[in-house]
Amino acid sequence: MSVNDILIIAGFVFIIGLCIGSFLNVVILRALSNESIVFPPSKCPTCGNRLKWWHNIPVLSYILLKGKCGFCGCKISIQYPIIELITGILFTAVFLKYFVVALATTGLNIGTYFAIIYSWIIVSLLIVIAVTDIKEKVVFDAHTYSLIGMGLLLHILGTGYLIHYIIASTGAFHLSTAFLLNNPLTNSLLGIAAGVVIMELLARSGYLFAGTRAFGEGDTYIAAGLGAVFGWQKVLWALVLSIVIQVIITLPVLLKKLFENKDYKTFGALIGFFAYATAYFILKNHNIFSILIVQIASALLLASLGLYVCIRIIKGLREGNQDNMIYLPFGPAMAIAALLMTVM
Repeated sequence: MSVNDILIIAGFVFIIGLCIGSFLNVVILRALSNESIVFPPSKCPTCGNRLKWWHNIPVLSYILLKGKCGFCGCKISIQYPIIELITGILFTAVFLKYFVVALATTGLNIGTYFAIIYSWIIVSLLIVIAVTDIKEKVVFDAHTYSLIGMGLLLHILGTGYLIHYIIASTGAFHLSTAFLLNNPLTNSLLGIAAGVVIMELLARSGYLFAGTRAFGEGDTYIAAGLGAVFGWQKVLWALVLSIVIQVIITLPVLLKKLFENKDYKTFGALIGFFAYATAYFILKNHNIFSILIVQIASALLLASLGLYVCIRIIKGLREGNQDNMIYLPFGPAMAIAALLMTVM
């Protein structure tokens, strides 16, 4: 199969992703409005007129209608084309990931197509979970339970295939402690447990600093879903990556609030910490710290500055200054981390 053939197929996959993205918009909005995803047919949320088929062409309709309803002229949310484009891009990335690797190694087989379709379903669920959390700070049980169910289904099938392979290779299968501890289903179940325990510990730590949960209960269900999909080892990396993403997202908002509230000490300390941390890791990777004592002293200085920043932030929370408190849902960060792990 030539490169042109792959690109043509990828183009069709992108169009499929756009169409699925259009459907995901329906799922998101109908979940938030507590309506069926089937009835009533698509309509303008402002004037209530039923949309024509040419109003529902992914991305293209938004462009041709200039972002306005074809009936009443009211503005159409930019969410529609954004979700469609994101879904199209992610579907294409998943396709290329498995398709190209399969062509270069074992060749195309039913496992390749299963992996692609399965990953598309996971991507779709993660997009829905992230957007509902961003829009209304709500995570629906139906979506997280579906994520958990898909993860368990994959690993049940994986365990069944492993048993079949053992029987085909040895002519018999004997249930052993090693198999019970190391099969895909056990990995998935341990992943669910790890996700729940870690998120609940992080969430309940908020009572120590702010008198409330650090994360909502929906985030625990998302972590359970990631554990079911990725297993206990990969879910740890997913949660670490989620924290990094959350910090990147939250930092500009936090700095803005600190500056507006004239908390210049915390603002300056936070800027200084990240500037010093960036310089520290750049210099460390270039082997600047050739003397061990210098490296240790620099690391201690970095840790001390980080501790000072944490104390300043916690002090603001304990003083009950609500203006200094910010809340950004953690679910989108977990969804983004999982999406990155799915497509890469």
